[in-house]
Amino acid sequence: MKSHSNPRKLIVTLCISLLLGISSVYAQQKNAVFKTGERLTYKVKFGFVKLGTMTFETGSYLGNSHIRTSMKFRTAQVPFLDSKDTVYDIIDTTGICLIRFEEHGYDGKNKTNRIFSYDPGQRTLSYSDDTIISKITRDVRPFSDAITLFFNLRTWSGSHANYFFPVRGLAAERLVKCCFSRTEEKKECPAFGDMEIPTYRIDGLAEMGNSTILGANGKFTAFVTEDDAAIPVRIDMSIAIGSISIILDKVERDDWEPITEREK
Repeated sequence: MKSHSNPRKLIVTLCISLLLGISSVYAQQKNAVFKTGERLTYKVKFGFVKLGTMTFETGSYLGNSHIRTSMKFRTAQVPFLDSKDTVYDIIDTTGICLIRFEEHGYDGKNKTNRIFSYDPGQRTLSYSDDTIISKITRDVRPFSDAITLFFNLRTWSGSHANYFFPVRGLAAERLVKCCFSRTEEKKECPAFGDMEIPTYRIDGLAEMGNSTILGANGKFTAFVTEDDAAIPVRIDMSIAIGSISIILDKVERDDWEPITEREK
């Protein structure tokens, strides 16, 4: 994969790289998180400074348990930040693994176009970008990108277990370790006004390789609603001088309302 040496791209890279993966499948509680027409909008912030907006959307089913999803990131009016990134995924909702990935974005004058597809039967990955055409990698186990990990975090949030989620770029596989637990904390976010929402807590650690994006050490903490929709309310990602936070701002999901009290 291309390196992310341009500092204006680092915010996008950090948000994407720390968010996601694919889980080992055990007999744990599994939430039904995939809902056609769902749209979740988040503010990306560093302290009180808004860095941008991130939106996740769930599209239509394609058969064979495959569903369309997408993620869009847009920077706010912040000096030296001018990035847009749109990713379109097809996810296998049974194994919660990535089948197809397509990315289009720009960072200032630099454009990014990437496509890859995965064949779980043949265990092959086909990758193309602006300089590579149909590079085939063989013997690849099921894996995730950022969007797929987002759904894995939601799916297993009530499992009270530890999971390793393989995530993969072109070159190599890396792991995201997640500890799912119940917490007595309740969270407020713009999407719910002054309402406090009971949440499950997820403590994660992503392998960063040789990357030191903004001094990131790979640690993150997520809070997810205690219901079958398992909507992430907040994700905090550690960097050298504090953290970057992804905070839920708006929810569009049919027939869903947040719970306000724990079940006794």
